[in-house]
Amino acid sequence: MMEDTTIVGLALRLAPVALAFIAGAAARRLGWVGPAHGERLLAWVVRYGMPALILGTVTPLALTPGIARLPLAAGLTILVMWGLAAALGRPLALPPARRGVQIVGSMIMNLAVVYPFAFAAWGPAGAGHLAFFDFGNGVLVLTLVYAIAAWYGRGEAGLRPVLRAMGRFPPFWAMAAALALNLGGAPVPGPLLLGLQWGGGAAVFLVLVAMGIFFRVPRRPSAALLLTLILRAGGGLALGWLWARLFGLTGLDRAVVVLGAAAPVGFNTLIFASIEGLDRELAAALVSLSVLAGMLFLPLVIALVS
Repeated sequence: MMEDTTIVGLALRLAPVALAFIAGAAARRLGWVGPAHGERLLAWVVRYGMPALILGTVTPLALTPGIARLPLAAGLTILVMWGLAAALGRPLALPPARRGVQIVGSMIMNLAVVYPFAFAAWGPAGAGHLAFFDFGNGVLVLTLVYAIAAWYGRGEAGLRPVLRAMGRFPPFWAMAAALALNLGGAPVPGPLLLGLQWGGGAAVFLVLVAMGIFFRVPRRPSAALLLTLILRAGGGLALGWLWARLFGLTGLDRAVVVLGAAAPVGFNTLIFASIEGLDRELAAALVSLSVLAGMLFLPLVIALVS
């Protein structure tokens, strides 16, 4: 899977990932940038960077039965995490606004943060496999998870806002186009694919800069925050290994499922909290601490599966 699987080699490949996060946090600390800059960075990556990476990596990818199981594994992770978060969070007796964040935060995987790790560790093939896993994650996040957030927030989530959210998500259309080109056998110039791969790969590193800008340490970690962090990382990692065993996944398929399932809390947790009137402070704390933990945790997962 990787040319150099030593800890030193892995650390060298992942060093730019850590530096991007540190750069964002330092720039915020020095007063050079603020949350608005982070939002613009994320919007740019979602609109241009991720679609370029998906088109460049999925279009030439050799489709195998194992790859077809990646979006299924992502969907199952979200569904099982829903049940676990609902059951384990019930004794906390949280008000609906916090309960919604606790459940939604456990379900959403921040795969935008994982892309730089996968690209740094395994190159374009790693990013392409992760895009398939992300497809299953994205479809459920923009439908089921959004509906759950609305249920605990304003109590309404019709079909129209769900379809509108999917239609406005460029990576969804990039995946559809890449699959059409792949299955149709359309010839795509090699230099164009290479440009998309490395241009998109460089762009997704800006996600870590944005996460560094948004990072802040919560004043007091609550039981809901700690439970969600443990479920998202520990529970996700366990589920990733379970799907890999059940589906008989090996190599890069197994690595991507395990790494993706252990992803930090998704940034959409904060977006849904803002849109639907959930607890934004808890959502922001979850995203910040989870991303920081992921900076330390994800390299260990990569070393484990490599």
